[in-house]
Order: sequence, then structure tokens, then C-alpha cells
Amino acid sequence: MYGTLVDPAGFGFCAGRPVAAAPERAELAGFARVFLRGAKYPTLRRAPRESVRGVVMRVNADMLARLQNYESVRYRRVKVRVRTARGAVPAVCFFGDSATRVRWREPADDKMMVLRSRSF
Repeated sequence: MYGTLVDPAGFGFCAGRPVAAAPERAELAGFARVFLRGAKYPTLRRAPRESVRGVVMRVNADMLARLQNYESVRYRRVKVRVRTARGAVPAVCFFGDSATRVRWREPADDKMMVLRSRSF
């Protein structure tokens, strides 16, 4: 699972159990993190010359189902390839249904996402 929610505690809370292995830093080329239309949280939008930093975390089927519930029907799972220190690896990422062109402001917006994930 690749994601931009890089707080392991928040991610584990949303997934229903703590993440067993340490998150691995990863980068998704060809995308930018932007706001989802009509929402206060992000999604990814194609941006050929950009990339998005995130992490890869191992999840089981139950955790993936809980993450889908957290993401809601507005997000769909998509197979991607991300770059890590050990090379390109396959992963699954959630993409929102209606990306805007409004950039996600790091780190202020990331703090809000950590708080949101812990309240789920």
C-alpha cells in the first residue's frame, strides 16, 4: 500500500491495527497532491513533471478493507509503481474521484490529516 498519510500511528489506527514493519519512503512520479473537490482532504492528480513523496506499508486484506472504508466511496484503489531506495516496486494507492488544481499545502495540511485519521 502506498500513501501520503505518512504518520504510522494514524495509518495504523485507520487500518485497524498497528503497522508491523517500518514504513518505507517512496515517491510516485507523474503526480501532484491536490485537494479533492468539495473536501478538506487530498487526492492525487496527474502532473507529468512532478512527483509525490509518501511511504509504502505492508497491509493484509482486513487492513485494506478498513482503509477502503476510511477512504470512502469517493476513492478507488489503483495499482501504481513507486520508487524506493531498493528500486521501483508495485503498490496500491487510493485516488479521489474529483481532483482540483489547488495544491495541498505541506506541512500545515498534513497535520490536519494526522488529526483526522486519529479521529476515525
